Amino acid sequence: MKSFEPVYKELEYLLIQKLPEYIEKINKEHNDGIILKPFENTSLSENCIKTPSFIFNMEETEYSEKDRIIENTIYTISLEIKLPSNTEDEQITFWRYTEAVIKMIYGEDTKYFFEVSKMKRNFLYLRVL
Repeated sequence: MKSFEPVYKELEYLLIQKLPEYIEKINKEHNDGIILKPFENTSLSENCIKTPSFIFNMEETEYSEKDRIIENTIYTISLEIKLPSNTEDEQITFWRYTEAVIKMIYGEDTKYFFEVSKMKRNFLYLRVL
């Protein structure tokens, strides 16, 4: 089974370093008065009390062999998006952050393949292959 550490480092780079650029792009695209702020997190492991922020969790790991040679490890992670308690248009704001994450994972050249597996309430679930 492959180690999660390289995947973790890739995710940390994307979510901490690259995501603010995509949040800014979303703000420019919509330009309707709802302005997303960059997340306050400085690492994935940080339990950030400021908002907006996210809570990163490893949900599950699947392992399968492909052709008895290539090992295939699939990680499912979740991002719980925390918004300020007085956020107007909370649903729209959540979907815009989700849109920024989706554009980032499909727009960046990465070592891994990311796909959105589901979204529910304030959670965004990603599978990492």
